[in-house]
Amino acid sequence: MEKRREMRVKKRILSSLEDKPAIIVDLSESGIQISMNRPPREQNVAIKLQVGDQVITVKGDVRWIGRAPSGHSASNVGIAIREAPPEYYAMLAGRD
Repeated sequence: MEKRREMRVKKRILSSLEDKPAIIVDLSESGIQISMNRPPREQNVAIKLQVGDQVITVKGDVRWIGRAPSGHSASNVGIAIREAPPEYYAMLAGRD
């Protein structure tokens, strides 16, 4: 069941969370789903990702943690966006 009001953009983007490698699975204006080997330790997190030729930071709050469906030891993490720069929203709109 779809819980986000905004459309999700399925896009695989290398990123980092707590300075650990992560892969963005999908994103929207209000949230990001990330796959990583170990879930974050903190509720409030900062995600670094490359948009165009610059690295931006998106701040958010962990909402859920689940096992990746692929059967690997990775965890999927749902993050509600609290703060993001204009470049993040431009990328979602296809203006990156």
